[in-house]
Amino acid sequence: MEMYYVTKGINNYIQVNGGQNIIQKNSPQAYRLKMLENNHIEGLIQPIAMEMDGCLTLKYNTGSSYVLDRLFLKLKPDGGFLRIIMEQIEKLLIRLKEYLLEPDDLVIRPEYMFYDWGGKILKLIYVPGYGRSLRAQLKEFLEYIMKIFDHRDDAGVRYMYGMYDLVSEDTFSLDDFAYKLESSNVSGEVLRGEEELSLTYENQSTIGNIVPKEKHITKLVPLTSGALKEMILSKYDEMILVGRGKKETDYRIQTTQISRVHACIYLRSNGVYIEDRESTNGTFINSVRLEPLKQQLIQVGDLVNFANEEFFAV
Repeated sequence: MEMYYVTKGINNYIQVNGGQNIIQKNSPQAYRLKMLENNHIEGLIQPIAMEMDGCLTLKYNTGSSYVLDRLFLKLKPDGGFLRIIMEQIEKLLIRLKEYLLEPDDLVIRPEYMFYDWGGKILKLIYVPGYGRSLRAQLKEFLEYIMKIFDHRDDAGVRYMYGMYDLVSEDTFSLDDFAYKLESSNVSGEVLRGEEELSLTYENQSTIGNIVPKEKHITKLVPLTSGALKEMILSKYDEMILVGRGKKETDYRIQTTQISRVHACIYLRSNGVYIEDRESTNGTFINSVRLEPLKQQLIQVGDLVNFANEEFFAV
């Protein structure tokens, strides 16, 4: 089974090549694939199945959802954010059970885990026949988190290692998972970057309830390869032109998807605003395309896209 990314225009896909006859007619895997294709299951990216020369290929359109491992390259997770992730995984596992889907076919790998900024939800892919132990995947995911975790969060560290001990037990079950989440009282900031990024949350049961404190953004951190440096938003600047043009712009992104003058950022006393300058491939905030020539406020924690080039507002 092969799994890799494919880019088409400004859309990103995960493509899974299952090989010959991996899903036999009337098999449990065939049933699960039909369930995925015919139902919208919150938290799962719906696949499109294609068969060529006896080989099954699944394509998952990730849209402009944000990949977790890219986020963690710039911003360290802490206990609050980890708890939110684990709670959403737990809720998704309950949904899988309702649809008679096999938990071991859920892919829990940071490079294939996504945050939908428009829907405010963690989204994963489900591959019938993937068959990797759920317990082993959770254990590996937490081991990954341990390496990049913000260890200044003492309560978060205790929560992280408590979850790790839980999934390391041979008797681990979904019921144990839910009980551990309910009994934990992790609290604090959600993410920290090179400078502390203060985010608070009112209800830890959903990423959608993360809300920024009253604070203007100070920079846009690039998360894709087209832009090579951070966009510093100095209070002394009145506006920053963003685009591909060398002479026309203040911040240059040299990729073909970016228009010559793509967008303008305005720095004002009451906040930072962005305006799309009628670009070909659009400017987005949290996956929502902006209306051209209409200014929109950017807040701490927003994901900003110039075409397919992603930036995180801190």
